[in-house]
Amino acid sequence: MGTSRVTQPLDGVRVVDLSQGISGPYCTKLLADFGADVIKLERPGTGDYARQMGPFPGDVPHDEKSGLFLHLNTNKRSIVVDLKSDGGVELVKELVRGADVLVENFRPGVMEGLGLDYATLEKINPNLVMTSISNFGQTGPYRDYLASELTLFSMGGKMSTSGFPDRVPLRLGGNHVQYQAGNVGAMTTLFALQGRDHKEMGGQHIDISIFETQTGSFNVRMPSLLQYAYTGERGKRLGSVRIGYPAGFYPCQDGYVSVQGGSAFWPRTVAMLLDSGVPSELVEDPRFAPPMGQLDLDAKEEFEGTIWYPWLFERTKLQIVEECQSYEIPSGAVNTVQDVMYNNPQAEARKCWTTIEHPEAGSVRH
Repeated sequence: MGTSRVTQPLDGVRVVDLSQGISGPYCTKLLADFGADVIKLERPGTGDYARQMGPFPGDVPHDEKSGLFLHLNTNKRSIVVDLKSDGGVELVKELVRGADVLVENFRPGVMEGLGLDYATLEKINPNLVMTSISNFGQTGPYRDYLASELTLFSMGGKMSTSGFPDRVPLRLGGNHVQYQAGNVGAMTTLFALQGRDHKEMGGQHIDISIFETQTGSFNVRMPSLLQYAYTGERGKRLGSVRIGYPAGFYPCQDGYVSVQGGSAFWPRTVAMLLDSGVPSELVEDPRFAPPMGQLDLDAKEEFEGTIWYPWLFERTKLQIVEECQSYEIPSGAVNTVQDVMYNNPQAEARKCWTTIEHPEAGSVRH
């Protein structure tokens, strides 16, 4: 883990990071990436359990090479502290004296049991902003409930409308829930610092409930909540219903593309195909035209088989996107991870990626 040498918006802000896993470390990573001095405290022996989660170079586990851990802890400093010892607790209190922020994601009650609850720490530093991230928050009947990525996602409301109607509900892949909570934690911490430094509000204890971040997430949840609040409609699982064609994901020379060229965009699709040499008698066939032609499944099958797929297979996905966009047809390449990191003109132009040399993991692109 290294420290930034470039002047950043949060230069001068010191953060004591007692968190582990994903939600808390992602919160402090965002602060560290913008210049905060984050001091990460890890348990003796094993450290942050994210060190064991990978991915690892060569798929060989190593506590200094976990891609997840390195991603979540860039720009931080790390020390080993035994919070179960009196000396460890006193060290935390000493760090708090000179800190602006403390972030933790223990189960509710753990900090109090350690003698590090906010009521204690604010006596040491009245200007401390303490951010606690837990499954359901520090209060309420669910306070001590155990939860996972799956259970928290399902309880947020979105999962009930995901997937096909005749199958079980589905959740988003990966750790969306944890990252969302970390993002909210970082944002609210900055709000509290703004209030402390510019509105004379003093320190605060921020209580982040991961469950609540899911109910208010903008990946369809908020529109669903608004729909129910104003209309009483709960939403349905519709599967992948589409109107018009071409619309969807299609194969090409080197992978897949996403194109939305039907219905209102149909005239643009016709113009593009004509200009690329497709015979007019094929493209301008009235059977394909809106409105009814765009709803005819037989016409759709004929259009795709005789015109669309042959056109796609003559081109790469980047060529297709470039042509479609030149006719203002919404489109995008279905990128592999390799494409995103090494074959994306937009990311390269904006210097999205940088290579970092790590003493154990080697050269890593971030």
